[in-house]
Amino acid sequence: MEDIRQTVGWKNHLAHKGWKTVRIKTADGKHSVQVFILRVGWWPLTMLKLQRSNYDPDFKELKRIKRKYRVVSTAIEPVRVQNPAAYKKAGYHLTRFPFLAMSTYIDDLRKSEKELWTGLSENARRLVNKNKKTVIEGTDPETFCREWQKCAKIWIMPPKEVEELLEGFGGKARLVVSRVGKEYHSGLIIIYSKDTANYLQTWTNEAGRKSGAHYKLVWEELRRAKKAGLKYFDFEGVYDERWPQKKWKGFTEFKRRFGGKLVHYPGSYFKTL
Repeated sequence: MEDIRQTVGWKNHLAHKGWKTVRIKTADGKHSVQVFILRVGWWPLTMLKLQRSNYDPDFKELKRIKRKYRVVSTAIEPVRVQNPAAYKKAGYHLTRFPFLAMSTYIDDLRKSEKELWTGLSENARRLVNKNKKTVIEGTDPETFCREWQKCAKIWIMPPKEVEELLEGFGGKARLVVSRVGKEYHSGLIIIYSKDTANYLQTWTNEAGRKSGAHYKLVWEELRRAKKAGLKYFDFEGVYDERWPQKKWKGFTEFKRRFGGKLVHYPGSYFKTL
């Protein structure tokens, strides 16, 4: 799987937020990964993050880059760790406070549509069928964020940031909503990497919670990704006991009902200086 954080689209997205992207070699010398660097306040110091790489970094190369950009804190959140001893030798340790979710559900889109359908929970299939007349359609950043703001209790992405995200991914990201009549019920930002559809940001309002329209929306996006030839659908984060966010349990149950495989990541490796 190609994670979105190792794509050009994500590089473009973070550039709008002031992050600089640098590519470094991996430990095996056969690949390269992108790391992101951000200046800390007004000080000539920076922080660095390397996220969702399938390969260990070349720690000597990483050290050189950190010196060049005066990095004072580094977080590495890999898909897997190939050589734990190398992390330890370089001074990196697991932290209890990751930037990214440490677990997710991933659906295998190489299955037939029938297999995907039977993989849904009974309740999920019932709600998809209940919403047969619910409209699933694309929308624009202003509409998406306006409806998102109505039901948000915390921070949301402003329209300008959503617009920049879409531009950065150049056609590999879209906004989709569910609608019953003229009333919106839910929304989703979905991003595509080389082989994966990624469930990035979402919202459901009170009407949507009653109708279950988001089940129809997600099912249609699974079907759409499969028809586009993608191999995986990544739900981008669920509850994990290693970082117990109780408020995540609700949407974790929602995502579980789509029958994906539960995948655990190693966590966040951190180092100061």
